[in-house]
Amino acid sequence: MHESLREKSRLRAVTPFSQVIIGERTAYLDSIRAFAAIQVLLLHFASGFLPDLVAPSPASRLAAAIHGSPLSFLYDGTSAVYIFFCLSGYVLTRSFQRDPCSMPRQMAARAVRLGLPALAATVFAASVILLFGKANVQAGLLTDNAWLSKQWNIDVSMLSLLKDGVFNALFLGYRDVPGIGLLAPWQNRLNESFVAPFWTLSTEFYGSVMILVLCRCARQAPRIWLAIAILGTLYTIRSAYICFFVGHLLASVRYADRPASQRRPIATIFILTGLFLCVIAEVWQPAWLIRLCSLDTVWLFPGQFPPMQHKAFGAILILIGIMDHQACRDFLGHPRLVGLSKFSFPLYLVHWPVLCGLSSTAFVALSEIWSTESARIPAILLGLAASAAVSYAFRPVDRCAIWLSSRIRISRLQQQLSLPISEARA
Repeated sequence: MHESLREKSRLRAVTPFSQVIIGERTAYLDSIRAFAAIQVLLLHFASGFLPDLVAPSPASRLAAAIHGSPLSFLYDGTSAVYIFFCLSGYVLTRSFQRDPCSMPRQMAARAVRLGLPALAATVFAASVILLFGKANVQAGLLTDNAWLSKQWNIDVSMLSLLKDGVFNALFLGYRDVPGIGLLAPWQNRLNESFVAPFWTLSTEFYGSVMILVLCRCARQAPRIWLAIAILGTLYTIRSAYICFFVGHLLASVRYADRPASQRRPIATIFILTGLFLCVIAEVWQPAWLIRLCSLDTVWLFPGQFPPMQHKAFGAILILIGIMDHQACRDFLGHPRLVGLSKFSFPLYLVHWPVLCGLSSTAFVALSEIWSTESARIPAILLGLAASAAVSYAFRPVDRCAIWLSSRIRISRLQQQLSLPISEARA
């Protein structure tokens, strides 16, 4: 009995779980995640039905004016993904720092948190294919949009569901996206996925593992932790994984938790500079970045395409600026915006089947009644509304994944103590 009491006291001393509650997380960070999901949503619907808005060289003057202005950031889903990665590095660091459970438990919990919603989204996408067919093919032909017509190049089967919803999404990634080279022989192309946004989940999972290792290193060998973190940042400087390292380093000084500095112009400069880098990324990149991304070396993680890395650097600057800007914090911390953030992951996963299925079907049908041009906007509006509705219906799946993930993380002793658990929604 005395041993049990000592063990309970030790556990409370190591991690004050009684203080680990959702409110401890900085609320405005969740709102950023919600806006990032909306950016991805708008990017894909624009790519499907208004491709001139996302083309490097738009044909119309209006599209060119929007594409070359800060307005294009509203649907810049690529930059939004890098903001999401940086946020994950921050939030996961804060979560892992206060959670003493073993690394295998943490990794299993993370796999469940990401994998269960991914598998459910795959089943939903397969159901949409069986119900509506591959309407995106005909919609792409009507709009002369090869990108749209090439999606969903996959057959529905139990094997394809499991492979894409579990192994591809979470562990293997996709051939079109730079990643871990050793996995390339087993990867499919991105257009062979049920849900194309899955390409980020494997990066998210492996980034989570890196953050977990860094947190354990900081706890057990703090003298070498900083050196490893800096070397890791340099090693991944031309990849998406640099976002996780930057988020981790920001979390190590609680950058988003501490009061915003009084030097508002500096934070504003960070935001505007990052926005500028994201907007011009597709039309211009510095020569040094092009050389860096194409350099053939084992001393750096495989490089992304220069425009993508350019956006990654811009996204990092934007997030750093927002974290240190009190007006941005106040706006993003509004309870209604924070409340919407719980739909960000469901919206991210389910909008793709809506785009290729329901929205494309509506577009084809409306094109027969009206003209092709007249059918674009109604198809987009219908798709946006349907995506919001389906994400609401998908929310119980997300809650289930959060609950299962938390149950995996908690140890038997913690269960006996009946201590509160943080619902890590990251």
